[in-house]
Amino acid sequence: VKSSLGRYPREETAQVVGGANVLVFKLSDFEVFVANKTHLILKMMKVFSSQLRQIHGKVREQLGQFGDQKSPAFELMNVAEVFHKNGNFEHAVYAYQKYITHYPTGNYLGRAKELLALSSRNSMFPMNMTDLIYEPESRTVPRMSAIPNITSTDNPIVSSFEKASALFDSSEFSTALEAFRTISNAQGNTKEEIDSIESSALLLGKCQMQLNQLDPAYASFSGYVKRFPKGNKVKEAIHLLGFISEKKGERDKALMLYKKVITLPPHDEFTAKSIADVARLGG
Repeated sequence: VKSSLGRYPREETAQVVGGANVLVFKLSDFEVFVANKTHLILKMMKVFSSQLRQIHGKVREQLGQFGDQKSPAFELMNVAEVFHKNGNFEHAVYAYQKYITHYPTGNYLGRAKELLALSSRNSMFPMNMTDLIYEPESRTVPRMSAIPNITSTDNPIVSSFEKASALFDSSEFSTALEAFRTISNAQGNTKEEIDSIESSALLLGKCQMQLNQLDPAYASFSGYVKRFPKGNKVKEAIHLLGFISEKKGERDKALMLYKKVITLPPHDEFTAKSIADVARLGG
């Protein structure tokens, strides 16, 4: 996707085991395909954002820039002023307000209040305003933790799940595996927490499959079915148990599991897959 969207020579490779159907998109076709699929665009953004942060960190490490980063307070103020100078008053107001909220004793507090008053009236950035100069914040002023991560929630379990999912989407299966293991062992109270824990229990097994850890994956999927017998992913978990059994040469067990999926409502993609698998195995 990155190579195509950026119009670069293709760097990615792919391998399949067994039969496969390959669907080819031209870039224009792909753009039309994703245009109205917000969930897919957001997932791609999470993956690319995660990869970009890792690359940025590695570049700074190679350059030896460990302690030379400007403070988040300065960066936030700078962003606000850029919006203001470009006439984007709504975003400028938001950024100034965030600076005042998160840095009530910050070096630029007076400046932020003055510019907030102007941008609130849709008044342009004053020509006689001096340029913003970087001043290290006092250690008593909140630094990185003052600006929250941009996630859909501040709930630690849900936030951790989103980060782990981004790792999974980036094919960082070993790191994602440990994150999903931790989340799946957590205790949730809200529906969002319980959903994150349930999904983590399944994705833990998927990470193990990607790492070719078939026996641990089988144990994880079995644990999911026992723990969430009415869960949203039960059919998928049982189908994956059948897949692993088939991979291990246990044909009869695989057939039994595929047939179990077929009996469970509703009729969905896993029903169709299991019907095809049973037919393929001659069951």
